[in-house]
Amino acid sequence: MNGNDKSMTVYKDEKYTLGTEDGIAYLIANGRRLTLSCHPYEPCLYIKDETGNLTVVHNAFDPSAVISAFADGLTVTSITGYRYSPGDFCRMVEYAAKTYDIGIDDAEKAFGERSKRPAPEKKKDVKYKEEEFVKPGKDVCPDDPFYDVIAEYPDCVVDYCIVRNDHVDTGLNAHRTALLQASRKLFFEEDGELIWHFDVDKANGEPIETSALFTSENGKGGLDYKTAFLHPPYENGYGAADFDRVNKALFPNGTGELEVYKWTADWSEYFDDGREWWGALCLTVYDGSLDRYAVILASATD
Repeated sequence: MNGNDKSMTVYKDEKYTLGTEDGIAYLIANGRRLTLSCHPYEPCLYIKDETGNLTVVHNAFDPSAVISAFADGLTVTSITGYRYSPGDFCRMVEYAAKTYDIGIDDAEKAFGERSKRPAPEKKKDVKYKEEEFVKPGKDVCPDDPFYDVIAEYPDCVVDYCIVRNDHVDTGLNAHRTALLQASRKLFFEEDGELIWHFDVDKANGEPIETSALFTSENGKGGLDYKTAFLHPPYENGYGAADFDRVNKALFPNGTGELEVYKWTADWSEYFDDGREWWGALCLTVYDGSLDRYAVILASATD
């Protein structure tokens, strides 16, 4: 069973039933049926009861991602640092549903004074200490089958990194976290020596249509992914069939569940060469069918 099924139950006890029905997340809490959804661009959990009363939980969860994680035997962690089991999630939702508007920190009062794991400290400065990034981010997937395919294209100037979804954030913040994890992998040598300085907090991202990911803008709006792959400063001889093959390996379940963000290229020395002439590219792509991110970067000079 996985989180992409249209109807399933991921947790059930004497008080709660959590799952999806026709693709809609729901919780039955002591006989009260609650429908769960989220805002597409803001980290808000919406809870609606059978009479239409709506509760908004701010800085909370995407319920489809939560259910997918629980279906795979994983836990999820809130922005405050609480690590949730399925039962914990049900308790929090039931507690929040008694209000109309609540922050996740207040909703977690459902747990009393339960100790919590410290939330990650937010980095404040562009000058990250090199020793903090000697090892790749914990969610990078070095053994993904995609890397076997892209290795057959040694003249490709596009850099890729596959990153697991850590389920801490949603929307823009989740994509930024994936970008940080990829930077920890791509911007350091294997021995831990820094190649390019970076500050992911300075990156600005916005969602784009999935179709735009695979089409050429022909110079309109800056460098695009297709142009970066097929037409680097020195031609590589790759064609449309190669581009399609690589993307089939990158997104093996198709493009129906992709969420794409395009980022500015002003937050790392990696992009300096490309910004001078050819162009620079930074994309993060969440694949809901695999619950992972593909980070796509490009920058080159003649």
